[in-house]
Amino acid sequence: MADENERPGTAMSVDQEGDDEAPPPPAPHEAGRGPSERRARVTLPPPEEDHGPTFYRIGIDYTYEPQDTEFIVQCGRIKKLENLEGGVNLKNLTLIASCIEKIENLDSNVNLEHLELYQNLLKKVDNISHLTKLTNLDLSFNKIRSCESLGSCQFENLERLYLSSNKISDIEGVFHFKKLTLLEFGSNRIRAMPLELGQLVNLQQLWLGKNRITSFSIPPLPALRHLSLQNNRLEVWEPSFFQNVSGLTHLYLGHNNLPDLPDEFSLLTDLKEVDLAKNVITLVRPFPKLKNLEELWMNDNQITDLTEVQNLASYPALRTIYLERNPMHGLGDEASEARYKDAILQAVPHLFQLDAVRLGSKIKIISDGTETRVKGIRKR
Repeated sequence: MADENERPGTAMSVDQEGDDEAPPPPAPHEAGRGPSERRARVTLPPPEEDHGPTFYRIGIDYTYEPQDTEFIVQCGRIKKLENLEGGVNLKNLTLIASCIEKIENLDSNVNLEHLELYQNLLKKVDNISHLTKLTNLDLSFNKIRSCESLGSCQFENLERLYLSSNKISDIEGVFHFKKLTLLEFGSNRIRAMPLELGQLVNLQQLWLGKNRITSFSIPPLPALRHLSLQNNRLEVWEPSFFQNVSGLTHLYLGHNNLPDLPDEFSLLTDLKEVDLAKNVITLVRPFPKLKNLEELWMNDNQITDLTEVQNLASYPALRTIYLERNPMHGLGDEASEARYKDAILQAVPHLFQLDAVRLGSKIKIISDGTETRVKGIRKR
């Protein structure tokens, strides 16, 4: 029988054999402490010193075989061109979206035909003059301020040169590349098209969009077929322009401040596609000599008279027209938009696309019917 002074529930229990004793009560200093406070303490090691982001290395993290002809890495976090001595057979070296700061250590790669260091951290064009077999050089999206050093490079086979999205102010050092067919200087700080461009007698594509060009002055380029001068500062047409590039098939002049088309525009008889969007044009001028014109972009101009669209009938090959967001469009007014569409289709009944809408196209759905038996996700 328990002692009368003993509180209920505190009596000591003994097993049947009496060999084991009950565990002792917790020490006084642990009384009232929860499980987390009684857990063993873990001593953490000191934090490692932060040395910045991790970079990867050619030849160690990204490897190649001596017989390889291509070495292509995208988003590889490569900081340095190195360990390429064994790549004497490489014809294509492409390192896109890395962190390369300098062109170097390519002495053994004399067989390169394609060098692409797009979207890196390059500031200069150097150490490539010995790569005389290059046909394609792409140094776009870097921090290059000058391409003058290319003047010492004898790239007799170079056909395509990309230098867009840098910080280049002048087109220079490229006029001796006689086989050049494509030249890309978009998104730089260029203010003029130099007369020396006329030395590029085989140039077919010239991309100069998003610069600071104010004049149409351009030397004769008889082989030129594609010309982009979008997003520049052009405000005045120059008659000599149409004579010097009369072979154009694609002309992009959107996002400037150009007025109505001059009579000389009719000299571009081979035009297939022309972008005149976002200018200050008020008229749709008819040019019957432009028999090959298939796409005409004149949206976001200042055309107020809907009867102007009747002149679209002078372009027999027209398939696509953008005229939206001109005042005569009546955007937001259902009746005005309907009149706008009807007037254009009356002038060009064979039209394939009006603004962003394809006309008369049908969507054909091919199915075996099994999708109807797929059970959806139901909430319980």
